[in-house]
Amino acid sequence: MDAQTLLQQYIENKFDFSGQALFNLDLEGADLIGVNLSSTDLRHTNLSLAYLNRVDLQDSNLSLSNLSGATLAQANFSRANLTDASLHGANLHRAILFKANLTLADLTDANLMEADLREIKLRSTNLTGACLRGANLREENRNCADLRGAILRGVDLQGANLRGADLSKVNLQGANLRNTNLRGANLTAANLQGANLENALLSEATLQEANLSQAKLQGQNWSGPIYSWPS
Repeated sequence: MDAQTLLQQYIENKFDFSGQALFNLDLEGADLIGVNLSSTDLRHTNLSLAYLNRVDLQDSNLSLSNLSGATLAQANFSRANLTDASLHGANLHRAILFKANLTLADLTDANLMEADLREIKLRSTNLTGACLRGANLREENRNCADLRGAILRGVDLQGANLRGADLSKVNLQGANLRNTNLRGANLTAANLQGANLENALLSEATLQEANLSQAKLQGQNWSGPIYSWPS
């Protein structure tokens, strides 16, 4: 199916495009609010600046796709493949990304407020300047989000649930971690220079060799975390 056919069918009130091969299409700025694109092949597809609120993208392949600046509020990306995808400046407010794979994806300046990020893969993902305020990255009795090697400079994680997350060697310089749940998190050798950790929950967290210089640490109880200052 080509882009023109898809958009015409949408105008004619067709909303189910599940399982279709839609790779390499140019859908820049398209209005596809509420469509069903589950299990769809969208590799290399240009969806930049598209309106995709409440779209169902469960189990879809969006690797190397362009979603920069797209409106994706409340979209469902459960188990979707977004490796190497561009979501620069995308609006993912309250989006569901449960078990989604965003390895090597670009989420610079993206809005992920209150998003469901349980068991998400964020290996080497660029989240510089992204807003994850109130996002959930963990579910009880399940695996934590994989954030190893992620770039989180200046990210807003206020109130996010990162309990037990592996944040070893992650760059959180200047990040907002106020009121964030980091209980049992592994922050070994993490860069927390200038980060705001006011009232963050750090009991049982590991902070060995972490860089906490110029970090805001008001409201912390250092009897619980395991830490040592870097030499």
